[in-house]
Amino acid sequence: MSQSKMSNSSSKWRWGRRSRSCRLRLSSNNNLSSLPEELLEEILVRLPVKSLLRFRCVQKSWSTLVQNPTFIAKHLRHHQTKTKNPSILVESMDKYENLKYILQSHPDEGGGVRIVDFKGDSMGRLITTRSVATMFACINGIICIAGVFRGHYGFVLWNPAIRKGKVVPYPRFPDCPAHFALSGSYYAFGFDQNSNDYKVVRVVQHRKKSAENSITPYCNFFYVYSLRADSWTQIFGTPVQHNNIKLHSRCNEIFFNGVHHWIGSLNNEPRESYDHHIIMSFDMSREVFQIIRFPDMFFPNKTLAVFNDCLACIVYGINEYIDIWVMREYGVEDSWAKQLVVGHLLGIQRPLQIIGNEEILLVDEKKTLVLYNIGSQEIKILQRTGYPKIFMPTQAFFYVESLVSFTGGDVFES
Repeated sequence: MSQSKMSNSSSKWRWGRRSRSCRLRLSSNNNLSSLPEELLEEILVRLPVKSLLRFRCVQKSWSTLVQNPTFIAKHLRHHQTKTKNPSILVESMDKYENLKYILQSHPDEGGGVRIVDFKGDSMGRLITTRSVATMFACINGIICIAGVFRGHYGFVLWNPAIRKGKVVPYPRFPDCPAHFALSGSYYAFGFDQNSNDYKVVRVVQHRKKSAENSITPYCNFFYVYSLRADSWTQIFGTPVQHNNIKLHSRCNEIFFNGVHHWIGSLNNEPRESYDHHIIMSFDMSREVFQIIRFPDMFFPNKTLAVFNDCLACIVYGINEYIDIWVMREYGVEDSWAKQLVVGHLLGIQRPLQIIGNEEILLVDEKKTLVLYNIGSQEIKILQRTGYPKIFMPTQAFFYVESLVSFTGGDVFES
């Protein structure tokens, strides 16, 4: 597969991260309630979600604390910063085009595998179908899945650590413009730090039914859902709405620093083809779109990532080498620079993610997940025990469990 060194990783599965056993012993002379509140909170914030959910029955004040938004945010920040190697949530499709969600821990954290069972609520009423269901993001332990739920088109926000979710149906969208037909929908899920709000963006793309030449014009419409407001709004007046932008596959986008980024193509002239690759971004706080152009590069395949705290683009597909470009100053197109060339990698199909500036998660020609260490040039084949028999990974996201929950609307427990 490669001229690099090879090794296998396998170990017992542990949920999300390596955790130390933490047992709180109570006695008649040493009641935990006598501890200062600040110290008790510092103890609890270090515990995994599963332990905190069990401890809710110990004291009413503990249950109240675990549901406190300030504590939930503090717990999330602690585990995001202290978890050196977060788990990887992989979307896979089997030969029957059924989606599977696999939680793969890093080899340094045990390397185990677990299928995240998404069957919906306890009554089994949350039904999805492959033709429309897809995972398109994972933020702060929440997975966002678009599809058909309870007979309605929409999406689900789902936290597998606490087994809770929320169904959000789409509103009634306006009909297609005259002489246009629906081409497809693209999505984004992100967190607005300014308003402490989770938002979902739906881009509805239309293509013109007839044109004077073979190049089909496109027109895009944008809708934003706010979890805090539990409502949809349509965004008007954006400069990219009527630009001739064609968005690409959902498998090469990234959420970075409060901004979601898609890869697309721009057609500046009516008779030009869509060969000018661009990034279309959406700022979750300002709710503003922007177009970012790539440097001159001829690689046909690109995927977005984060490298050295910069927006990065991994280009691949012509030979066994992978180039990593970074935008050293965000939003400044002249700051693109080729940061790294990785190779010689034989049998690699495509990259999925960059992990901690040290490793690249890749899919090989056998549909196996492998980790390539940039420094040592070592390749680790991630264990396949526990994976579906037919495994075709399509997306991968970093996953750190959280206590983030949902209120109002169609909330369910799974």
